[in-house]
Amino acid sequence: MIRNYFKVIYRSLIRNKTYSIINILGLSAGLAMCIIILEYVKYENSYDRFHSKSKDIYRVIIEFHDPGQAPSTDVANYAPAAEALKNDFPEVTGATCISPEYGRVVLQYNEKAFEEQKVYYADSSFFSVFDFKLLEGDPKTALAEPASIILSRTSAERYFGKMDQWKRSPLNEMIRVNNGNVMKVTGIMENIPGNSHFQGNILISLAEYARHNDFEKNWGWNDFYTYICLRPNTNPDALQAKMPGFVTKYMGKETNKKMLIQPLESIHLYSNHSFELEPNGSAQAVKFLTAIAIIILVIAWVNYINLSTARGEGRGKEVSMRKVSGASRNEVMVQFLFESFYINLIAFILAIGIVQISLPFVSALLEKPLEFSIIRDMGFVKILAVLYIIGSVMSGLYPAIILSSFRPLHILKSSSGSIARGKSGLRQSLVVFQFVMSVGLITGTVIIMNQMHFLRTKDLGFNTDKTLIINAPSTVTNDSIFFNRYQFFKQQALKYPGVEHVTISSALPGKLSNDLDSHGSIRLQDKQEQRLSFLSFRIDEDFIKVFDMKLIAGRNIPFATAVSRKDSLMLINRKAAEHFGYSNPDDIVGKKVNYQGRIREVVGVIENYHHKSLKTNFEPMLLRNSTSGALYISVRLSPANALALDQIIQDLEQQWKTVYPENPFAYSFLDSHVNNQYKADAQFSKIFTVFAFFSIAISCLGLFGLVSYTITVRIKEIGVRKVLGASVENIIMLFSKDYIKLLMIASAIGLPLSYYILNLWLENFAYKAAISWWLFILPVCVVTFLAFLAVSVQIMKAALTNPVDSLRHE
Repeated sequence: MIRNYFKVIYRSLIRNKTYSIINILGLSAGLAMCIIILEYVKYENSYDRFHSKSKDIYRVIIEFHDPGQAPSTDVANYAPAAEALKNDFPEVTGATCISPEYGRVVLQYNEKAFEEQKVYYADSSFFSVFDFKLLEGDPKTALAEPASIILSRTSAERYFGKMDQWKRSPLNEMIRVNNGNVMKVTGIMENIPGNSHFQGNILISLAEYARHNDFEKNWGWNDFYTYICLRPNTNPDALQAKMPGFVTKYMGKETNKKMLIQPLESIHLYSNHSFELEPNGSAQAVKFLTAIAIIILVIAWVNYINLSTARGEGRGKEVSMRKVSGASRNEVMVQFLFESFYINLIAFILAIGIVQISLPFVSALLEKPLEFSIIRDMGFVKILAVLYIIGSVMSGLYPAIILSSFRPLHILKSSSGSIARGKSGLRQSLVVFQFVMSVGLITGTVIIMNQMHFLRTKDLGFNTDKTLIINAPSTVTNDSIFFNRYQFFKQQALKYPGVEHVTISSALPGKLSNDLDSHGSIRLQDKQEQRLSFLSFRIDEDFIKVFDMKLIAGRNIPFATAVSRKDSLMLINRKAAEHFGYSNPDDIVGKKVNYQGRIREVVGVIENYHHKSLKTNFEPMLLRNSTSGALYISVRLSPANALALDQIIQDLEQQWKTVYPENPFAYSFLDSHVNNQYKADAQFSKIFTVFAFFSIAISCLGLFGLVSYTITVRIKEIGVRKVLGASVENIIMLFSKDYIKLLMIASAIGLPLSYYILNLWLENFAYKAAISWWLFILPVCVVTFLAFLAVSVQIMKAALTNPVDSLRHE
């Protein structure tokens, strides 16, 4: 019996090569796209789950409740919090805290010196909470002593060569930091996996940080990311209920702060608070992509159902002969279900091949290390097995029911059949479903591209063009020497043709980083009751010139030497003036501000600008006149051409080596930092667009096959109509009008549906692009064109056929 089924399937596939290819190609493409998207979704959901205790690890964050302001959250906590949480709550079995090094870090070993990124201070409990792997060193003691440093494998290989060529371990080697302190290498850490919200490259013992900073009992300095590990099966809600008492105990009843615990596994997709360690993903985007994967797969199955039922008349006589020969309806159904399983199996095998070939390109496109392995990921294989069974049954059951229901007497006496003529209500509904999905996906693609264009072109309130960013030196710790060297470098740089302005600052507008200071308890000098919070950073007198910001009241800050008192002056933005209670910016000029106990004067007000991404509203900001602790030297350029730009950079590098011989010359461009703010959104846009295109292509492929078969069945009708005087245009309109009606119905459903769903994504942005009427007309026009192309090519081919050829056997 099974052997006979294989023979029938083989003969059917060979006899109908075109439809077999369309069926298998559509299914395999749909399955491949689905697998790739699910791989991406799986990767996004895998963040931080490689830790053995990931389900029991929580991050403790702070929620601020300032009077007259909406609550705000900060993921950094206070240094004493970790130890206090462990001591006060028996359900907390472990706690650790880390703190970023915001300044530049240049490490030197013998003659090799490199500026390192992502440097953190970590306490000795770090490796007892997290499972980051140490290749060399003892995780229990590596961070216990001051002047201890752990290098990632990548960093270690820069100083000591490739790991497999080490003749002896780098442990206990001494590395100089910023041309000053010497630290001992106490560990070599395996590179942290990409699916971790923490991407540290260098770890320095927190005990070293404590030698230079008094923070161990400071409940007012929240710069320490705090993690706790709970006893297994602990109810986190019960612990959260105890947190208000904990906060009151250590910070007093009058505090405006709350502490919240956040599951480690939820950080990447569900956390979007201030001062995140890394740009996080979006659970909403993952859900959208999961929906697209399902849509693509369903479209592929719908194609199979449509083509299988449309070929009903062609196989009606086969079914009838089987029934006349004694086959029961159940046996006929089993045959067609077996055929569905067989075709889906072929499609799955082809899909896996497509995935293996295309996944490296998708990984490069999304900058994610996606991998697909049947051997190593049995859990995912089980999901695919379930999809295979469900898909085979879903796509095969309806055709099996329909085809097995044919009456032999009716089929053998008549050559007509409503199924082949496209009059099946279910098939029309399935075609509408495909059109709905196609219109919806194109609409979504257009809206997303429109928003991404808006993000790239909106006026941010500062100039991003031709601004070179140089990492400030780290080896000059004395403020006076730092200032004098910077002024010399600045004066020399301004002599080069093409250099317009130079400035130095501790933060950059448009750069996604934690460089901004967040300070509270700030007030006007004459308003004792005020307790306001602001973002703040340090600048010099040329900052607004370099970034072309608009001064709307007062004057710019003056030149301040390293020892002058002019560093008590500051600029504020319009939002800050309003935050202080002044709607007219001119009224706050000259006012004195108590800035954490130090009196500063507001000398000018600048227009609001988007320091952060367009996902956030304007925030009140204070720009202090100081070069101490600056991180960036920004150079406004006006090169005549690309060659001139290269020459300017070479000149600046040469001058840099003269002034700062101990510091590497590391530079970037401001526009790249601005674009990095939307990196995750750009990736989402790319993958949405690519897979929307493939889903539409699969729909058109199925429609092409459906129309092709319908025309084959009705070829004699077309011949008769031509004999009776019908023109080619008449025949095209006759066959196309039904599909145009279905398309209009699909558009009426798909447009509002996609608009509603995409609005959920747009809610992530405080500033959105205007959605014009043409954004809805364009998708309908595109789908109409593609559908008409798929339909008209086949119809025209049939309409141009000589009627004699189609009627000669009548």
